[in-house]
Amino acid sequence: MSKPIIYFLILSLSIIFIYLIRGNVIIFASLLVIFDRCILGRVKIIHGIEFTTISILLVAIKYDLITSILFCIFVLYILPATINFFLGDRWITNKEFKLVRSVFGLIINIFSVLIVILLKNLDLILIMFVVLLFGHTAYLLKGKLTQSNYIIDYFGILINFLFNLSIVYFFHPFWLSLLT
Repeated sequence: MSKPIIYFLILSLSIIFIYLIRGNVIIFASLLVIFDRCILGRVKIIHGIEFTTISILLVAIKYDLITSILFCIFVLYILPATINFFLGDRWITNKEFKLVRSVFGLIINIFSVLIVILLKNLDLILIMFVVLLFGHTAYLLKGKLTQSNYIIDYFGILINFLFNLSIVYFFHPFWLSLLT
């Protein structure tokens, strides 16, 4: 089977998954992920700005565990990889951009879903803080354990915390209305 047919099939399965779940949250979160991983990731100007975490937060609060894990697999991992393979290396100005994210990132996203589901009765800002803290700690540990000369990107981590907590804080009524 040729690569375009495989890409088309994967893209079709992802779209069918989004359609079957229904609801504005999964559609909005999917669009944020595609924008983040297929457009913004290629030309990332400021390191630390991403929309994956807010997407995980929204989907995990609105839907159940299985749907959220499937969201991580299909929409956060397979769908962007398929679109990025289709686009190839066009328009890439970010030297750290990868067509396919690591499986480690997928595992972190699935654990983030579990954290959100456990904390879903708390305020969105607190949940976002805990998820960001978990994710950055996991990546820091991985970097320290796998690379002998690992350099911590304090600026990127600070920007990521400020950006994500700010979009949760300033758009708090919007997120709440989306989740109800």
